[in-house]
Order: sequence, then C-alpha cells, then structure tokens
Amino acid sequence: MDKDKFQEFLPTMSRIFSMTRYFGVSTCKPSIAFGWTVILLLMLLAIEVGAIWKIVRLLGGWAVHSTDRGFTARLSGCIFYGNALLSLILSIKFVSSWEQLSERWSRTETDPGLRLPSDSRIKRRTVLVSAFVMTCACVEHMLSMMSATGFDCPPEEYTERYILSSHGFLVQNDEYNLWLAIPIFIMSKLATALWNFQDLIIILISMGFTSRYNRLNTYVHRVVMLERNLKEGAQVSSENYMRFQIWRRIRQAYVRQAALVRLVDDQLGALVLLSNVNNLYFICLQLFLGINSKDRGSFINRLYYFISLGWLMFRACGVVLAAADVYIHSKKALISLYLCPELAYNLEIKRLKYQLKNDEVALTGMGLFSLNRELLLEVAAAVLKYELVLVQYDK
Repeated sequence: MDKDKFQEFLPTMSRIFSMTRYFGVSTCKPSIAFGWTVILLLMLLAIEVGAIWKIVRLLGGWAVHSTDRGFTARLSGCIFYGNALLSLILSIKFVSSWEQLSERWSRTETDPGLRLPSDSRIKRRTVLVSAFVMTCACVEHMLSMMSATGFDCPPEEYTERYILSSHGFLVQNDEYNLWLAIPIFIMSKLATALWNFQDLIIILISMGFTSRYNRLNTYVHRVVMLERNLKEGAQVSSENYMRFQIWRRIRQAYVRQAALVRLVDDQLGALVLLSNVNNLYFICLQLFLGINSKDRGSFINRLYYFISLGWLMFRACGVVLAAADVYIHSKKALISLYLCPELAYNLEIKRLKYQLKNDEVALTGMGLFSLNRELLLEVAAAVLKYELVLVQYDK
C-alpha cells in the first residue's frame, strides 16, 4: 500500500506528459500527435531561419528599413524561437524515454525488504505545482499581449498591431500580411508554453527524487533510533545478522537510487543546460531593457515588465532550488548515521557513510555544472557581468 501511494507520482507524470501532445511534445511513434509535432518543428525552424536572416542582414549592413530593430531585439527574438525549437526536440526525446525510465523508477521503488514510509501527498504536490506554473504562465503571457497592443486597439487591427509590436524583429510594416501573421501568432503561444514546460519538467522530476530520498532518510532515522534503544544484553548472533542484512538492504537502496538519478540525468541533462542558459539570458535582457529604457511607457507596460521579470526569476530559482534538494537529501541520512551507537556499528553502516559522503548525486547540465544552491550566487554574479556587456554593445 505504501509503495502504491508513492507510485501515484509515476502515473501522474505520465498523464501530464500525455497532455503535452497538444503543444507538440509527443513520442516518436507514428500517430496524429507525432504528425502535429513534425508540423510545429518545421514551422519553428522556418521562423528561426527567418530570425537568423534578419540578424545577418543587420550585421551585413543590408537592412534598409528605418524601423529595423537593434541587434539586441533581433538576437532576443532569435534566441526565443531557437530555445523553443531545441526545447521541443529535447522534450520529445525525454518524453519518448519516459516509459523506460518510469519502469526503472518503479523497479527501484519495489524493495520487499524495506517498508519505507509513504508520501501520500506527492501526487497532490505534483498537480498543484503544475497548475500553478500553468496559471502563472497564462497570466504573464496575457499581460505581454496587452502590453504589446494596449487597450485602445480596435479588434480588426489587433493581430497586426500585436505582430508588428512583438515580432518587429521578424516582420516589418511593408512585409505584414494576415497569412504570415496567423502562424507566427500561434507559434508564439506554443514557444511560450515550451519555455515554461522545460522548467516544469525539471522541477517535477526533482520533486520525485527528493520525495524518494526523504522516505529513505526517514527510514534510516527510525532504524538508528531502534538501534539506540537496544540494550547490550539483548543482542544475540541471530539479531546481529538480521540487523546487518537490514543495513545492507538500506545501502543497496541508496545505490539503486543514485543510479536512477544518473540514468534520468543522462536524458534530462541537455534540457537542464538549455533551461538555465536561456533563463540567464532573458533575465539579463529584462534587466537591460529596464535599465536602458528612457520611456517608462504606460501602466500596463510597467506592470508587465515587473511581473514578467519576477516570474522569470521565480521560475529560474525554482528550477535550481528544486534540483538542489535532490543533492541535499541524498546526503541527509549522514546526520542520522552519526547518531548510530558504537555497539550497533557494523561494516554496512561504515560503507553507507562512505558512500553518502563521497558519492555526488545531483542533476547536472550535461555534466558542465551541478544544480545546487551555490549555483544561485554564481548566476547572480554572471548576471551583473553580462548586464554590463549588453549595455555596452547594444546599438
């Protein structure tokens, strides 16, 4: 029953992944959903090629329109859709591997020798976090649309004003037509959904790992407390053997859990790298626009700026902190092991302590960096450096 309560996390994640086919994230199996995915990939690729061509024109001095945007605006549009394209590809890769990963995860959870405490709230937390991210993303994007068009826009001019305002890096006034605007309008929504989804995947997977480690740590603490309550005279060889076997199963459970984290990290690492690099760039960009802007704009523009920046920073910190909890909880059992009485100490406890001390278990960005709390300070320092670069080189 306890295992079933935790394993609600796996089918919940599977249901979430099944819903992502509506914005293009599906498995590679032949189906209508995969056909929709291919169409979106081609459309994103076309927009990205167009955005790159606009940058080439500007750098080559071929931009003849007086209304052409600066390099920073063009680059940010190119990165936005480039992130969407890569995010879609990497999300498809991860979702396609989820069936095998969930089977391995389920086998890791199934250990008849350990009666771990349940986490009956994991399903509810997963659903609440997903709903929260989806709601905040919708609110933030609606504000961006209102900021781009204002409240005085006639309905018949809405699409034109929105596209020319938000996608001026891609479409000029004399290039606008409705057949071009509608696909761009649709793809901008899907690109925003993919941007939020890539962060959500990392947060939810991290929550699952943290829950598992927390249950293991709680079990270790209970066993240590039982060891402390045993009296020396009550010990016989058979009891010593049973306790030795319990500690062996505990150690093996931590080994299997660490192997599972690394297996998932192999599939998720590229998405972690993309998420953190993309969030870093757009935080720098938002700060740059706020610092460099001479026109404060209307109330809705100012409201959107602060909400957009706040949501972006909240999401970026949420990714790092959720993943950092995996690393923290992977070593938390050491606190209980240090309380283990000398009388109960055995070789398996010694091995477990050595394993937890020296085994670095964390989600990484393809091995380039680990997601831990120290990373937030490093990112804050990087933001200050790159902010100076953006201010200096924007024309």
